[in-house]
Amino acid sequence: MDNLIKKITEKTKLQKNILRMCVFLFLSTFLVYSSSFFLAPFNDWDVSFYPVIGRGIFEHHLLPYNYLFDHKPYLVYVLYYLWCRVEPLVNGRFMLLTLACAGMTSFFLGKVYKASKWRIFIFLCLFSAFCDYFDGNTEVIQAALISLFVYLITKSLKLYEDINLFLSGCVLSFSSNINYLSGFILALISGAFFICTNLNFRRISWFLFGIISSLFVIFLPFFVMDHGNIVEYFFMQHHFLHNYASSFRDRIAGIAYLFCDLLFLLPILISWVAGRYFFSDIKYKVLSFWFVFAVLATALSGHGYTHYFSLFYVPAIMMLVILYHDGKLKYPSVLIPFILYVEISMILAVISNVNSMKHTARENPALVTQLVGHEKVLNINSDHSLYYLANLEPFEKFSFQGQMEIYYKDNYNDMYMKDLMDKPKFVILPYRGCVDDTVDKSICSFILKNYKLDFVSYSKKNPNNNSGRYYELYELLK
Repeated sequence: MDNLIKKITEKTKLQKNILRMCVFLFLSTFLVYSSSFFLAPFNDWDVSFYPVIGRGIFEHHLLPYNYLFDHKPYLVYVLYYLWCRVEPLVNGRFMLLTLACAGMTSFFLGKVYKASKWRIFIFLCLFSAFCDYFDGNTEVIQAALISLFVYLITKSLKLYEDINLFLSGCVLSFSSNINYLSGFILALISGAFFICTNLNFRRISWFLFGIISSLFVIFLPFFVMDHGNIVEYFFMQHHFLHNYASSFRDRIAGIAYLFCDLLFLLPILISWVAGRYFFSDIKYKVLSFWFVFAVLATALSGHGYTHYFSLFYVPAIMMLVILYHDGKLKYPSVLIPFILYVEISMILAVISNVNSMKHTARENPALVTQLVGHEKVLNINSDHSLYYLANLEPFEKFSFQGQMEIYYKDNYNDMYMKDLMDKPKFVILPYRGCVDDTVDKSICSFILKNYKLDFVSYSKKNPNNNSGRYYELYELLK
């Protein structure tokens, strides 16, 4: 009997030691992972472009898309530009934006669900690698605004109903004009909320009044400035998004990727359903709606980008916090696949962030700024992050890599040649673009005759490695 007790005790101690080692390994990886986001000026290519378009709005007083084009609604450029002006650091700037948004999300969700705000914040950060949450893309802002929306509509049932419904409508409008997917999600949540509560004309009228009045404020600059063409603004977005739509095969691949990621969240979802939260208070129904509609929006987007998963990651983590708080997560060991997936994702993210730092060093933005000065630069399907890193002025509104091809399809080379006829002082080509035939031969021939090579960004150790961040800078011959 004593030997049996001894063996059981030893086994328990071994299990505890293994558990401690696993926790230590996970936290150590997280420390390295989170720190790596403070060492580079950006970690997601998209975010490097938002402040540049915002610069066109605030410094050149040009509404979208007279300065530069990107298919996002214009408020995202306003917010990212303002953040870059407020936040003085360059490296880690978008990581700090994420932490600020995570704090806002935790605050409002903590208020609604009577849970520890710090616990929500820590959980959001610890498992952030699941969806590239730390990259600081628009999804972190959307999640914060959706959290504010949930706070306002649930509060409207108890206090100041009319004003809270009005403010909820305002949040829907502002969130929609940061990313259309959040507008889709919030519209569905709103409909479900009104159906599940008191559906009457007065309540809906206050909500719609908030939407309409805030939309008027948002688009007022287009009506008061002589160069603001709101019809062209929406036409360019529609045309680009129509051409940007994924093929059927890509959509299936994106949905398959989404389904695989959802499998790791399955233990949380099963526990949530088993806890019958959907049949209790309206706030839990709203959280369930948020998750379901976010998954639907991600599936309908047609693009299986990992950062899109932030849309349903936040409500899933909130479910986990509630389950943990209520003691209904009976078998925490079922989360092991999810935790292992996050662990692997963190390691891969660290490798990606280190490579990003190397690419930035090889791009040498300080030298480019010195060479170019205040001259406008034409980008021919090369790295667009230089406009952010080196503070460059665009020669062509379609300067985002791949934009010209998407917008003009088969005629995009004609548009590049038209720009070259205007003799821009500087031109950027992809590294080895003329050697690897990734740039049209007629364009290469024109540039080689009329321009001189100023700088080449590439890996000296592996010169044949053609990263999307490598480029060639040409200057017009005198």
